[in-house]
Amino acid sequence: MKILIYGAGIVGSAYGWQLSEAGHEVTVLVRPEKKQTVKEKGICIHCTDFRGGQKKIKEVVFRPDVIDSLSADNPFEYIIVTTNNLHLNEILPVLSASAGKAHILFFQNMWVNDLAMIETCLSREQYFFGFPFMTGGGRDADGIHSVISGLKQSHTPLGELNGETSVRVQKIAGALEKANLKPVAYNHIKSWLITHYAVAAGLSAGIMKAKSGQNFAGNSTILKETIKAIREGLEVCRKSGINPKAEKAARLYYLPFFIAIPIAKKVYSNEALCLMFDGHTQHSPGEIKRMVEDIIADGERYNVEVPILKRMKEVIFKCV
Repeated sequence: MKILIYGAGIVGSAYGWQLSEAGHEVTVLVRPEKKQTVKEKGICIHCTDFRGGQKKIKEVVFRPDVIDSLSADNPFEYIIVTTNNLHLNEILPVLSASAGKAHILFFQNMWVNDLAMIETCLSREQYFFGFPFMTGGGRDADGIHSVISGLKQSHTPLGELNGETSVRVQKIAGALEKANLKPVAYNHIKSWLITHYAVAAGLSAGIMKAKSGQNFAGNSTILKETIKAIREGLEVCRKSGINPKAEKAARLYYLPFFIAIPIAKKVYSNEALCLMFDGHTQHSPGEIKRMVEDIIADGERYNVEVPILKRMKEVIFKCV
């Protein structure tokens, strides 16, 4: 398939590289000032791959086709949007005018207002949703530092808002399966995304407070505070009409603390997760702040008290 990765960041580069390795024609859309550099030098990826129960270090130069603009007569079957959530409002007009016949797969953190914004700009026939749960990391002057998780729970959720397992979901799932990125089709992708947003906001704030994923996993006090913050976010989800208890990944946070904290310590001490957490919190503090603010704002809208999230915002994000 011809696939466009919208954004040459950490997630887009990793997923694009893996899809390319699986035999697909991958093109990356970059900003005009970056086009020539990426075209000449490629994208340097320093990958720590934990799949298969082994830690493998890979050094590659990913050389996709590169474009800096999109036209409505583009040849792509899929456009996978992997930009930071903060850029959604600037990319939607581009997609509205220039996506053409391509299926748009949003690979981003999504809150209720983001879904509403997409719906005002695009028809539902144009887009569906997923999440890049398999990868994370950071970047520096040497390139992308990518982590691919080997945890049993790690996968790539996909789904249509109407719950249908459509042909386009099945087809991209086949491509991701061939790339060993563990696609799973959901019939409740909206619920998954909104619940994940609430969990990720509180979790990321806790990790930022602890200064690293490893510190976070070893600190019972911060873990307890973080679980309380996540519960606040999940209550906001519930009041907005989403049932977070239906999502398996959220059930940990409803357990009594004497059970939840030891489990959280074990799960979050995983090396791959720590690396992914550190990359996200170091490189996307603005997005995390926005996520916390979204939940606080909707907490006020639905009369849900969120004192811990408010305190975290004031303490952690005062310089962001």
